[in-house]
Amino acid sequence: MTVMLMEDGRAEALKITVPETGLAAGLKPGVMVRPVELFATPWARIFNGRLSDGVAYRAARLELVAAEAAQ
Repeated sequence: MTVMLMEDGRAEALKITVPETGLAAGLKPGVMVRPVELFATPWARIFNGRLSDGVAYRAARLELVAAEAAQ
């Protein structure tokens, strides 16, 4: 699942792995969510002599956020 992190006027796309059982009913594009039990795992590997690295994100579930609470 790809979510957009909005902070200080900036946006960043994060790919978060969530088990199917952790997807909230009513989830659709554009709905605000809150990741629950979000873990970030740094990773690195060498492929064809080049170093690749990044961060993998996993959450136990996504909760829907009421629009009124976000304002």
